[in-house]
Amino acid sequence: MKIYLKRLSFLFLSLTLLFGACDVEESLTITSPDPEFKLITPGISNVFLNFSLQDNPAFTITWIDEINTSATYNVEMALENTFAAPIQLGSTEQKNFTISVKDLNEVLDNANVKSYTDTPIYIRLNTGSTTSNVILFQVSKFAVKPPVITSPDNTFSQVLTDTNPDATALTITWDDPEIGETSSLKISYEVEMAANGTNFATPTNIGTVDKTTFEISHDKLNDLVIANGGIADMASNFDFRIKAIAKSASGDLTRTSDPITISLTAFKAAIPDNLYMVGAHNGWNNADPTQKFFNDGNGVFVRVQAFTAGQEFKMIPTSGSWDGDYGEDKNNPGKIVQDDEQNIKVANTGNYVVIVDFNTLSYKLANIDTMFMVGAHNSWNNADPTQQFNTSGNGVFTRIQTFSAGDEFKMIPNSGSWDGDWGENKTTSNRLEQDDEQNIKVASAGTYMVTLDFNTLSFNFKEVPDNLYLVGSPNSWNNATAPAFTKVSTGLFEITQTLTATDEFKFLPVQGSWDNDWGESKNYPGMIVRDDENNVKSPGAGTYKITVDFNKGTVTVQ
Repeated sequence: MKIYLKRLSFLFLSLTLLFGACDVEESLTITSPDPEFKLITPGISNVFLNFSLQDNPAFTITWIDEINTSATYNVEMALENTFAAPIQLGSTEQKNFTISVKDLNEVLDNANVKSYTDTPIYIRLNTGSTTSNVILFQVSKFAVKPPVITSPDNTFSQVLTDTNPDATALTITWDDPEIGETSSLKISYEVEMAANGTNFATPTNIGTVDKTTFEISHDKLNDLVIANGGIADMASNFDFRIKAIAKSASGDLTRTSDPITISLTAFKAAIPDNLYMVGAHNGWNNADPTQKFFNDGNGVFVRVQAFTAGQEFKMIPTSGSWDGDYGEDKNNPGKIVQDDEQNIKVANTGNYVVIVDFNTLSYKLANIDTMFMVGAHNSWNNADPTQQFNTSGNGVFTRIQTFSAGDEFKMIPNSGSWDGDWGENKTTSNRLEQDDEQNIKVASAGTYMVTLDFNTLSFNFKEVPDNLYLVGSPNSWNNATAPAFTKVSTGLFEITQTLTATDEFKFLPVQGSWDNDWGESKNYPGMIVRDDENNVKSPGAGTYKITVDFNKGTVTVQ
């Protein structure tokens, strides 16, 4: 009986649950989410367009589309969130889109967006029938358009004057269409100058500013005109341009304006009467008279000096005074200036010839540790070690060489290389020249002692005698009885002679004739010269071996 009642209870409970479940089922409403067409917000919203990585992606966007089974998606950009003037970036049938740095920068440039400024751009998708949500990027573009010179124009001309040398001679202004007030990068502007028609092959930076205007005085512009090939009192055309430089972690981005051409007439730059070198090599002693340059009388000053690597120097016009000192233009290597100059620095240890040219307001520093001859006599073989000159390090080089009539030659500082070769100045005979030089030509066949003197930028070649005779106080200066030297080899002669302490003598190539007599150099003791020579003096009473060596250009009395 109890079992029966228990079963009836379970039956009633089951029916109750069944009928209750049916009531719940009838009142429950099942809904599905609306289909989405949605741009997914990217993790990165700040985009700096890097000019050095223009093929890289600027950004990539992806989206969800549960509305369209297939569609062409137009990716649109706007500079305001209303999309009043949408710009199409591209289209795709995929559900992602990438645009390169270059392409996005070009789009922004066409929209006249300023560079290096955080600019909001709004992105959406458009299928023609449906439009997605909008996402936002902050983008900083790089500059593309060059600056534009607004003044002066090509009709401008100026006659420079030293009446008021500090007055403004030239003002250049320009517009930079890329840069706004909120640009995040500093832009510097270099003003460049070059001789007209040279296409700025060797431009001169005449100033750097961080504004869009530049002024220069008569005095400074005059120096630049002379340094760039202008001739005093003669109008010459010069080209000017502006280089805008943006410095960033990616490097320097440079934009260059179109040039203008203007006419400038220089006045003759002041050339000092004297020039002295002062620097680390002489303890910066500005009263050292031994540091005087050779003055050629035409605005060119020359000096030979031994330097140690890293030493610096400058030039002064008056010994003992720093007033009016000259150094290197900080913006234009190889040019000299008096104001805001820097010291001239020597990179490597060695012997150098320093040439300062006030006609071009420039200097040259050329190494002359060694010198080699190369020419027709050795088939222009620039790697011939037998062609080395002799030198004692005083800036004078000598060697003897046999030439045929019409032979030509020049000199090189390093065997096997044509770099830095020396020849003859095209307009000044017997003048050494390293730039725009011509070969040295031998008129008549013979064996010559060739002498290079970098102290005066000069050269000469004198015929080496076949015989040599000593004439002087030991034989009462009788050239008809002058004793003969012994010829040891070509150009090398020896004689033994008894001398008193006051004896003097010189050398003759022909006994009985004073023509082409040789003596000791007035400038370089122990060296022989044929013109404007000194007598050789006895070192004291005794018997000596006198050696004349035309290979080395020397005389020794031992």
